[in-house]
Amino acid sequence: MKKIRFLLLLCSAFGIVKAQTPILDSWIRNTTGLTASYWENANGNPTSPNFVFHTTTDSANVLSVCYNNSWVYVRSEGMTTDMGQFLNPGSPTSQGYVFSFPKTSSAATSPVTVPTTFTVGVLINGIPAFGNGDATSWSGQSQTNTNQGQQVWNVDAWYGEGFVLDTAFAAHPQQDGAYHSHATPHRLYDFPSTSHSPIVGFAFDGYPIYGPYGYTNPNSASGGVSRMESSYQLRSMTTRQTLPDGTVLQPQEYGPTVSNTHPLGEYIEDYEYISNLGDLDANNGRTCITPEYPGGTYAYFVTTDANGDPAFPYYLGAEYYGTLDEDNLDPQATISIPGGVNCLTGATSIVQAHPSEATMSVAPSIVDQRFTLTWQKAKIDRILVLDAMGSILVDLQKPQGDHVEIETADWAAGVYHCQLVTAEANHGLKIVVQH
Repeated sequence: MKKIRFLLLLCSAFGIVKAQTPILDSWIRNTTGLTASYWENANGNPTSPNFVFHTTTDSANVLSVCYNNSWVYVRSEGMTTDMGQFLNPGSPTSQGYVFSFPKTSSAATSPVTVPTTFTVGVLINGIPAFGNGDATSWSGQSQTNTNQGQQVWNVDAWYGEGFVLDTAFAAHPQQDGAYHSHATPHRLYDFPSTSHSPIVGFAFDGYPIYGPYGYTNPNSASGGVSRMESSYQLRSMTTRQTLPDGTVLQPQEYGPTVSNTHPLGEYIEDYEYISNLGDLDANNGRTCITPEYPGGTYAYFVTTDANGDPAFPYYLGAEYYGTLDEDNLDPQATISIPGGVNCLTGATSIVQAHPSEATMSVAPSIVDQRFTLTWQKAKIDRILVLDAMGSILVDLQKPQGDHVEIETADWAAGVYHCQLVTAEANHGLKIVVQH
């Protein structure tokens, strides 16, 4: 589930600017007008897929990197070239992201919890990296995993969605076309490797995310490299009545008994952190030297098993090590590039303007009983509203005028996807319902 962002102001300075830090010069920038392409499972059948290759007029990779004394702003459409063969139906579409990172990272005095859903960081090609949950959880009332569950036992994304993810970035698109990675961005690093892995992305606190391999000795490059192992392990339990921190739950909060139907590893809470079990801390990182930071830095690492398959917690663990702009974690927030910033030279212009979120708006921002959707396009072919599982709740064909009011009184609290379909493209935004 992507963040909705608008680029309100373009960079005001395009002079000769030399990148001096990894947070500026590690991004894969589009300086040639490169366009995105992807493989679509045309029949939507994960067991018998029919892959069709599509080229687009949407810009690939990172479009601009701008900065001032405090912040770095990264703009992308959330797409790249030759996106992998994901098995679920749907196709990636441009998203108009702007992300912000501290220019100089610092340890947090009050660490922020890493969300299990939504974007937690960004890959160097501008594709969002998501948390380790799949947005569903166990419901004691219905005895199923659902997007309207109790959010006590949260389904692990690799367990719930791993079988449909591509092998390029362990990624797939949401219903609104937001392509995102859940686990290991294979294309951005070598496995196995005898060299330190490259930076594959940045967490929102500005600290780098590396591939699986780091220096064996965190303080020296002379001791060779090894795969960085997670310090999380599956808990030893047969019932799901306590949380990893020892919290004893009430009966109505119990998860399903461990079984072949609900095995260990199905839920995020099936894992526990054991200090010094592996190389990394509870945040899935460590303080160390790296090729880009010879003087040392805190760094996160993508975690895999010995075969290169994803290992919990995949990207980030429990908390961000550093301080961050928490607007990055809010699906309703808007981040824009301010005036008076510097921008790296050679940034391409947008290949095709996709004013998706800019052509439609919803009020109020947090919905209770109803909301009004307003658009600026002359001709709308269709309006769809889907829940987090992809079920269509609203389907309006060729609506007239420039707005429509939609009732939500009977909807469960949660995040919904609204799509406005025109002859040119699908435009989307998120709706948050809170009763």
